[in-house]
Amino acid sequence: MSKISTITIGRGRRRGRALEMVTSLDPNRQVPRPLAIYVHIPFCIQKCGYCDFNAYLYREAAARAYVSALRQEIVRAAERSWAGYGVPSVYFGGGTPSTLAPADLIGLLQLLRDGFPVQAEAEITVEVDPGTIELAGLEALRAGGVNRLSVGVQAFDDTLLQRLDRRHTAAEARRVLAWARRAGFMDVNLDLMFGLPGQTLAAWDASLSEAIAFAPAHVSVYGLSIEPRTPFYRRQQRGQLIVPDDEVQAAMFERAEQLLTAAGYVHYEISNYALPGWRSRHNQHYWRHGDYLGFGAGAHAYFQGRRWENERLPPRYMRAIAERGEAVGSLEAIDPVRRVHEGLMLGLRLREGIDLATFAATYGVALETAYAKPIAELAQGGYVQLMGGRLCLSARGRLVADAVLGQLVAAEDV
Repeated sequence: MSKISTITIGRGRRRGRALEMVTSLDPNRQVPRPLAIYVHIPFCIQKCGYCDFNAYLYREAAARAYVSALRQEIVRAAERSWAGYGVPSVYFGGGTPSTLAPADLIGLLQLLRDGFPVQAEAEITVEVDPGTIELAGLEALRAGGVNRLSVGVQAFDDTLLQRLDRRHTAAEARRVLAWARRAGFMDVNLDLMFGLPGQTLAAWDASLSEAIAFAPAHVSVYGLSIEPRTPFYRRQQRGQLIVPDDEVQAAMFERAEQLLTAAGYVHYEISNYALPGWRSRHNQHYWRHGDYLGFGAGAHAYFQGRRWENERLPPRYMRAIAERGEAVGSLEAIDPVRRVHEGLMLGLRLREGIDLATFAATYGVALETAYAKPIAELAQGGYVQLMGGRLCLSARGRLVADAVLGQLVAAEDV
């Protein structure tokens, strides 16, 4: 789904063998270097009108061939030495991973455990949509080692769900959340969206209140973003799609913080809330600019200062895997200035912001000096706060995070 503050990090520019120059670490190091893993499942029962993700309609034969290609890619990558690394999290995203049979997802997870140093206590997440999985499937996932679910509820309102082109109903959302508990999942994330066509503040309050009543460990709240080349964009251009104005959307964002924090959730990232002890380890790894591998069509990876993206189209991805065992479509080295900019953009998404001393040690840049002018201007406007050796967004800054981050990275003082 689209987010209120999406940070777009540029794509690679050339093809190449991404893992040819992997440098293994000292296998005797006492603390393994974290390496997260993402697996992309690009299938959906129905593609929603607002979605610009790399997702396609589910077809059984295509899904079988895709899983086979995924297995080949994972096995090939596992041939490298991963000594000195530890995998703290594995995330199956999409698309809708729950369109696959639980046995397929469990088989992929087992391949990852066999080939990579997945830690015993690793966070293993699978995204599921209501209406695509039954209680038995959830029980199978839990028994197979999945310990976290991310449920794409979006709204507890059938009219709003229909306007989003969602196939599931509010009743199906309630049912899958209850089943998740019965299946033994304690760590459940619930996705909600605001700024929807025809959505009122009262309707948003109702969805938030119902989400809180389920007491999930984690709640993600995303503002609808109308992206080019989507059906929603075309409808909006024709005047057929009207969403709440910016003022109402800001009120919805603030209302989520009011209700969720009052219920005991910590607003630890722009779009994410968690009960104490239940923050998403996988997403925090991204926001802290950690290394990660990506498997599947269009999956991204960031490793040892390089970023790459697999072929986006499933047929091209599968053909590449069959021909050469990997499917890298673009590859680039991240230069020092770009790395600093990414560190800024990712770190400021977190409520705690950026520890200036740690940032300087990691990136070789003293933000309070190199970015003194834009930081001062943004602080004067009430968008950022610089205190106690940390730089963070203010409440006002979180409402316009993209603009604030854009102003920072546009600075040429570095």
